[in-house]
Amino acid sequence: MHTLKRFVESYLGLPPNDPGQGTAWNFLWNSPWPSWMPSWAVMLLIVLVIGFIVGIYRRDAANVPMRVRWGMIALRFGVVLMAVFFLCELRLAVDRTGLPTVVLLIDDSLSMGFEDEYTDPAIQQAARQLKASSELTETTRLNLAKALLTSDDGELLKDLLARHKVRVYRFSDDAIVLGEGGELLNADDVDRLLPILQGLQPDGESTRPGPAVRKVLDDLRGTPPSAIVLFSDGITTTSQADSLANITDVVRNRLVPVFTVGLGTEEPARDLQVYGLLSDDIAFVDDPVTFSVKLKAYGLEGESIQVVLKRSDTGEEVDRTTVTAGEDGVSEKVEFLWTPTQEGEFEFVAETAVLDDETNTNNNRSQPQIVSVRQEPIRVLLADSVPRYEFRYLKALLEREAYREEGRQTLEVSTVLQQADLDFTAEDRTALDHFPVQREELFRYDVILFGDIDPSSLSPIVLKNLQDYVRDAGGGLVLMAGPRHNPLAFQGTPLETLLPVELENASLPQEGIPIVNGFHPELTIEGRTSNAVFRFEDTETESLAVWSKLPDWYWYVRTPLLKPGAVVFVNHPFQNGEDGLLPLITVQQYGAGKVMFHATDEIWRWRFRRGDLYYGRYWLQAIRYLTRSKLVGQDRGARLTADREQYQRGETVTLRLRFLDERLTPTASDGVSVMVERRGDVQRTIQLNRVPQAANVFEGQISDVGEGSYHVWVSRPTFTESPPSDDFVVESQSRELIQRNLDRDDLVQISKASGGRFLSLAEARRLSRIIPPGQPVPLESQEPILLWNRWEFLLLFTLLLAGEWIWRKRWRLV
Repeated sequence: MHTLKRFVESYLGLPPNDPGQGTAWNFLWNSPWPSWMPSWAVMLLIVLVIGFIVGIYRRDAANVPMRVRWGMIALRFGVVLMAVFFLCELRLAVDRTGLPTVVLLIDDSLSMGFEDEYTDPAIQQAARQLKASSELTETTRLNLAKALLTSDDGELLKDLLARHKVRVYRFSDDAIVLGEGGELLNADDVDRLLPILQGLQPDGESTRPGPAVRKVLDDLRGTPPSAIVLFSDGITTTSQADSLANITDVVRNRLVPVFTVGLGTEEPARDLQVYGLLSDDIAFVDDPVTFSVKLKAYGLEGESIQVVLKRSDTGEEVDRTTVTAGEDGVSEKVEFLWTPTQEGEFEFVAETAVLDDETNTNNNRSQPQIVSVRQEPIRVLLADSVPRYEFRYLKALLEREAYREEGRQTLEVSTVLQQADLDFTAEDRTALDHFPVQREELFRYDVILFGDIDPSSLSPIVLKNLQDYVRDAGGGLVLMAGPRHNPLAFQGTPLETLLPVELENASLPQEGIPIVNGFHPELTIEGRTSNAVFRFEDTETESLAVWSKLPDWYWYVRTPLLKPGAVVFVNHPFQNGEDGLLPLITVQQYGAGKVMFHATDEIWRWRFRRGDLYYGRYWLQAIRYLTRSKLVGQDRGARLTADREQYQRGETVTLRLRFLDERLTPTASDGVSVMVERRGDVQRTIQLNRVPQAANVFEGQISDVGEGSYHVWVSRPTFTESPPSDDFVVESQSRELIQRNLDRDDLVQISKASGGRFLSLAEARRLSRIIPPGQPVPLESQEPILLWNRWEFLLLFTLLLAGEWIWRKRWRLV
């Protein structure tokens, strides 16, 4: 029929159609009888004419054979029809049409990156076939959707494009047209469409299918599509207003059927994710090391999960703990304890056993964490102006700790007391007669505990050395507030730059007014989780119980304003600062080292009825925490750091490399490259550029960082020993990674209500045969062609008359 139609159009002189176009015929005619004549009268007239013709030939041709008689009747009737044809002035209107449109809507949200274990044998077989035909490495939901459309050189697309034009959208938060200009695609565009589809990635942070369908209908408002095909798992991660159920009435009223291809499974997605293994980089022999790792479980609520800490180099199990899985996607903190017995470099991983039906087996093992175990003693300098309680108790603690085990010294302690008696240095073996003046003498210490010292009694060179000690040598510094000098007297000195707080609006308690009301300080989240300084027992829960029972403090310096980058460990429970509760213990990274500021001098109160049990544990852990920066710096001429340990997905990661040995600093401003690696993913290189105000500091940023644990290290320039490295974790709170099961109900509901159909993965290959052909779209109308006055019909009329006349003459009829 199509060939005959094309032949007639060509015979009538119509130009051929463009690809994807067709024609629609409409016949136009004028009535040969008056408009006032009713239809029954017309029918009666036709019957009378037919009866008259038959009656004439029955009378005139009674002796003629029957077949001849009916032949002449047919010729006479043909002549009458041709006369009516001429009177009707029949015309042919040919309208050029385009193919109807089908819209493909492809969900590219994060949940489409999951792999599923299908229990239906037909779907299993379909997934295997798609994987084989498209050479997929991962059968994620989005990969299966892409394979449906692109496998076998886009066979399904070609079938669709044979009867339709296609417009392709991707959607998560919003529907976006794929391809240049968002034009409609026809059969000649398959090769251009395939790489666009293959490049789709599941990276959308939210899914709003309802608004996506509405946008398609709005975009094609003038020529509504004959069908919308939705490839999705049906999950809506925003409000109910964005769900497919909320758009059902719209598609029904616009008469657009929606065909949904359900990707995923309704079975609970069982998955374990272990990530973010953290511990101290530096540890000491016989000192317990706490490891923490995060565990997320899906489809396992209430089940017991075994998490194991292992030496990754030897496979030796170090510790094991059992965790009860919580709600889907809720992060659980798991802790391990390890006590090193020898020095060296040790690498650890945390892992869980792979479940039989687990959807993703690549995330059951954390990134490795390297711990360097040292045995050399920590060198500590304790300095104050007068023997305050804090000085006396801390001095006694450090001296006892220095020789806690026979034959092994764990600390080297030196003390300075500005207002000491002349005999103090002679009688006390740890006492120095003055604060170290020489740079080399100061730099030999790992940690300096700096009390209420008058900075005017120290020379500018000593103060500058103290600043360089932290910034360049990576030393640890504790500044302990006092009623005389620290910190208010530090204004205008290099010590002010070391403080994690601003001295603007800082103030001491009013003199002469006794302080009778104590307060219990509040431990911040950073104080609980980012370090082991406040770990008083083996677990976090036990440590918090101890913290709640520690004695109150009374005296403190009010420092309401924090410096950028400062981290608060302890707050006042109800007094407010500029950025929240008033900070009491704060820390900041300053160059290669760390500075901790105590806004109180009453930590000694923790000794009440418990001696050094918790007081000593706090101070020793704080000293080790501050020591690590310097010990890391001793091994390397540079230090690589991320500005944070944890990020949310979408945040930018800033990497900073500081050359502690300036001789290693590259001359080129772009002379540093850093390798970034995520477990199970490819590596990528990030360039760091020199910071204009610091010749030995290079910075760079990473954007679009996916969820996972990352290890970064310097690849250029080269180092004689292991290159500087760091680790950070990127988490996502997106509901895309919490709600994982196929929402079949929403997909079925919109398909049924709109006159479409829900298709499983096994049925989706028949999509081109299931979608209705749709109505052609009018594009252009031609001038009607006059048929009644064409020579062909005049010739036919003449032949009919001549044939009847010859036949009548042959049989001698009048």
